[in-house]
Amino acid sequence: MLSPILDGTLRVALAALIWGIAYPLTKLALAGVPPIFLGFLRFLLAGAVFMAASRSLPLQGVAPEDRKGFFKLAFWGAFLLILGMNFGLIWAPGIAASVLSGTPPLFTVILAAIYLGEKMRPVQFVSIGIALAGLAILGNDITSTTGLARWQMWVGCLLTMIPQFAWAMYGITGKQLSNKYHWRLVCRDTFSIGALMLMPFAMIEIFIKGLGIWNLQSVLILIYLAIMNSVVTYSLWNSALKKIPVSLASFLIYLQPVSGAILSYFLFEEKFGLKGACGTLLIFAALSLVIVPPKTSSVANQT
Repeated sequence: MLSPILDGTLRVALAALIWGIAYPLTKLALAGVPPIFLGFLRFLLAGAVFMAASRSLPLQGVAPEDRKGFFKLAFWGAFLLILGMNFGLIWAPGIAASVLSGTPPLFTVILAAIYLGEKMRPVQFVSIGIALAGLAILGNDITSTTGLARWQMWVGCLLTMIPQFAWAMYGITGKQLSNKYHWRLVCRDTFSIGALMLMPFAMIEIFIKGLGIWNLQSVLILIYLAIMNSVVTYSLWNSALKKIPVSLASFLIYLQPVSGAILSYFLFEEKFGLKGACGTLLIFAALSLVIVPPKTSSVANQT
């Protein structure tokens, strides 16, 4: 039987790899589908899965004093995340967006210390430095064949930084609520309330741009985003937060750039060379450092 720390670590690592793949796949779908509408359908389907599984509606079983927290959870983990990610991916190269998806720990460790009182260990400071160096080297070695202007790629990359901060806030808010509510209920309300927040903007988008061009590829990507990238990954994440500190879970997000960069190479011929390989190795080195448990007090006591 796996220890709680190892079990939680493996859950988040798997979620990170699945999330990394979602960046280039989303970019592929956005070639013909409106960005907000795609995000709305993603969370609508994911929310429906959890409502059907739990046979309950949004906020059912949630104490009135905690409902504001669930709205915050949906805002950070669905609404703002989708706006930044999907609009950013219109211009940001898939591999660049995947690289930037490894930055939430930079926000999370600070926010976890402020809001949750999680103590930062010296090894985490070292890991941040190593991971930043790896991300910088990896990002500097990107070759894109999209033909976009340099300023367009910069704007796209800046927009894809918004969901990274949003995800850090989601982790902090989710940690607080997951101590009181079952993770399935947390996922149910994140998706369903998030879809409701996105719905009026999606309707306006449809009125202006139409429904977009849907084909089998778009539908399959939507199913992947709704099931694998939402139901499965958020379930892994929220259940893992009961076993490991949110700061440790956030560091495992460094696995995202690897899977996303590999898929971007095959889909868009975006690639990196020796520098990119060195950057990837540094990311794994940072990951190896941070998952080493502290010598003194048990990490489990921080949860």
